[in-house]
Amino acid sequence: MRIYPTIITALALVLPRSAAAQEPLRLSLADALALAADHHPAAMAAREERRAREADVLGTSVAYLPRVAVELGVVRSDDPVAAFGTKLRQGRFAQPDFALDALNFPDPVTDVGTTLSLEQPIFQPDALLRRRAARAGARAGRLSEERTAQVVAFDVIRGYLGARLAADRVTVLEESLEAARRTLTQVERLRGEGMVTVVDAQLARSRVSELEASLASARAGADASTDLVLELVGLEPGRPVALTDSLVLPAGVPGDSTNRADLAALGAALQAQEANVLRARSQWIPSLGAFGNLSWHDQDFGVGVGPRHWTVGVALRWTIFQGLSDVGALRRAEADRAAARSRLEAAERRAHSEARAAAADQEAAEAAYHAAEAALMQASTAARAADARYSEGASTISELLAVRAAESLQRLARAQALYQARVAGAALVLARGGTPR
Repeated sequence: MRIYPTIITALALVLPRSAAAQEPLRLSLADALALAADHHPAAMAAREERRAREADVLGTSVAYLPRVAVELGVVRSDDPVAAFGTKLRQGRFAQPDFALDALNFPDPVTDVGTTLSLEQPIFQPDALLRRRAARAGARAGRLSEERTAQVVAFDVIRGYLGARLAADRVTVLEESLEAARRTLTQVERLRGEGMVTVVDAQLARSRVSELEASLASARAGADASTDLVLELVGLEPGRPVALTDSLVLPAGVPGDSTNRADLAALGAALQAQEANVLRARSQWIPSLGAFGNLSWHDQDFGVGVGPRHWTVGVALRWTIFQGLSDVGALRRAEADRAAARSRLEAAERRAHSEARAAAADQEAAEAAYHAAEAALMQASTAARAADARYSEGASTISELLAVRAAESLQRLARAQALYQARVAGAALVLARGGTPR
């Protein structure tokens, strides 16, 4: 008997959570855009790519920053040269060490050395130009991230409005089904009064069945559209969602210009390739650097123990011949630069074409919406008139059902036209380099 309180307690803990899990997520378009900016796979990949390129820039700071190193080493040897030098460094070379036997066959010596070294670039053309290329690449990464965010916003808007359209289609079909059922009730009443034939009732039932099938299909499509929205914003599909924004016409689009981040990114990539060409040519320019070190040597273990010695210097390095690898590197860099220039020119032409096509699509979509709006008004008026005529016995059930079916289709066409106009407006914003909202 003592098991029942445990079961009741468990149910009390589980049931509220289950009920909360079934609460629909209220999601506005702004909420979806904000979530997608952080969790959309493409946005996340572009963000990490930008961070990687910025890390590359940080790594090229070696072009002007010093390199500092500390080395601790222990060596034991009876090599004559090593023993002679070790005793000198340790400051314990004495007169007996000049004996021939001591020089030729010294006793093993131990050297514990600590070295602090510094290398300072003065003029390193290869490293400086590598840094220039990396900075251009990082700029391209930031611009690519910006463009990716714009494309993601468009995808989210299209998906959200598609889900909204699917939900509106379900609403229209539910209302049409309710109207068809009322018509069926009316027909059955009139048939009972002997005013209509059995064919009228059969036609009305057929219309109800047709709408029930369409509604089931529309509900399945609405679920799929909602799951797509959840995927776009990084949430688990399958949870109930309440879309709070309705289909509306676009508020406005930017002027006729094409100032796009993806074109700017390709321009930055071209600058990076130009820096790589200069870098390949810099292989024939000498480099200059300074260096210095402090060292301590002793026969006992320790860090920084024993006599201290220092060394400083300046080195000029000039590689005159590299076995034609320098020529190959230059030609490869020039080819990459030409390819980057071609990509930029092609993208500019494509961007202008996309902007023109998007403007035409947006204008056509708005015209189609206004036409659908006018057609719906006419269809609604015709439906009311047909209903009155049928009630008075002045028309047939076939006419009534046909007019109401036309009205239902026109309502769906209006919603579809509104969706197309809204998406076309967002596409025009994207084509002109803006962020759709």
